[in-house]
Amino acid sequence: MSKGEGPLIIADVRESRLVILELRRLGARVEEKAISPGDYVVGEGFGVERKSFSDFIQSIFKKRLFEQVERLKEAYPHCCLVVEGDSLRIASLPNPSIFWGALARLITDAEVPVAFTPDEAHTALFLYSLAKKLQEAGEKVVARYKPKMMSLRERQRFLVEGLPGVGPKLADRLLRTFGSVRAVFNASEHMLAKVKGVGPKRAREIRAVIDAPYLGQGSQLAFFTRTEKEKQ
Repeated sequence: MSKGEGPLIIADVRESRLVILELRRLGARVEEKAISPGDYVVGEGFGVERKSFSDFIQSIFKKRLFEQVERLKEAYPHCCLVVEGDSLRIASLPNPSIFWGALARLITDAEVPVAFTPDEAHTALFLYSLAKKLQEAGEKVVARYKPKMMSLRERQRFLVEGLPGVGPKLADRLLRTFGSVRAVFNASEHMLAKVKGVGPKRAREIRAVIDAPYLGQGSQLAFFTRTEKEKQ
């Protein structure tokens, strides 16, 4: 990293726009690419997985957290998790000891540090600080990522997971129901709503994203202004 130049951060194309915009505001050079696994690369061989607090809790109780962490460790020599949201909700969990046990196992057995942030702005600040620290050793330090090559099936799921509210399991269910990525994208709102886990509201959101015209940078403000007026 050259003197006076912000750190380079590679962000997955599906990541939060708020985090990416805040990173750029802080002075980071952000490159958006398809990353799997992980959501950010902040240094050479250093991957970061960002999870909402709710998703982190679900991953623990559904026993998929350590499988996800293992994939992350296979792809990057160094990695960490960022858990974003209100961590005070831990006190209201039915069995907080499961949460703390999983966290202890992550730190000791998996040797993966976990950072808790309250919102997107603080997530961006943490990522920026981490990238700056990792890249300050010399001018030639460049963030590189070596994610595993995705199979055809993983690429298909990756595309469908880009739809609103669609995670890995729902993407798999949609692909199994309709048979191909094209068929999922061509499915009507009524057909989408019939798939378990979708429902009418999510079906409307999916169709809205698929059918909406692409807006150039200059017309985005007009679109959002018009949308807000329609809500009033």
